[in-house]
Amino acid sequence: MKKEMTPNRKIPVKILVGIAVYIVSYLLSIAILYSLSGFFHYSNTFIGSMSSLVAAVASFFTITKDERGALFYNPKTCLINKKYILPYILFVILLAYSLTVVFNFLFSKIPWEIFGSKYIVQDNDSFYGIPFYLRITAYVLIGPFAEEMLFRGVVFYRLRKVVIFPIAALGSAFFFALYHGNLMQGIYAVFMGFTICLCMDAGGSFLYALLFHMAANLVSNLCYEFEYINNVVYSIPGIAICFAYLVVAIILCYVFKSKLTKKDKQC
Repeated sequence: MKKEMTPNRKIPVKILVGIAVYIVSYLLSIAILYSLSGFFHYSNTFIGSMSSLVAAVASFFTITKDERGALFYNPKTCLINKKYILPYILFVILLAYSLTVVFNFLFSKIPWEIFGSKYIVQDNDSFYGIPFYLRITAYVLIGPFAEEMLFRGVVFYRLRKVVIFPIAALGSAFFFALYHGNLMQGIYAVFMGFTICLCMDAGGSFLYALLFHMAANLVSNLCYEFEYINNVVYSIPGIAICFAYLVVAIILCYVFKSKLTKKDKQC
């Protein structure tokens, strides 16, 4: 008699199915849009964004109805009382802002250009070389939703069912880093990915992960587009404030991580 897989053993299979659905949907969408390029004019950014959106929606449907409810509100991990939701939203936005500024500042001091490889640094010409409104649509609205649905909705959320928080978060962050395709963004993605998982789990909702990612991408694009914003954000007082905020945020995040891990051990 064939033995049925236990729920825990099904988790890796479900993760792989979710990833496979995302990849296949993404590639099919790209193929369809390129095949229609003779009738409609599409930019590569539009094609990539729409394909990632389709892929994210498709992978969402690999999550069961019951799981979807817990994805958007999970009382088992939530540490934030309902009356503190607004302060927590502000905390998440400021954390995303401060981490983005601090990492961009620190990374700007590293002479990445000496490596001279697309696998080491991001190609800023292609990344930022599109109109501002397209960047906002692609990198602040569509991109964060697509990436969070895959890496936090499919990978982290399901890993969280079978392993303690730090392992699940690091696993998700590792895949998130590989996805970015170069060393500089990979290092960035590991730290940001782990923090996103922490915000999502402590808040008990995928929406906090999405909020964090959108805020971080918005900061980078606004600073790139508007010189006066960049000058204020990366002024000495601006950077000092971000470093100071991170000290407080790191302490709070450590408390969150300890409580989440403790909850795991009690289950």
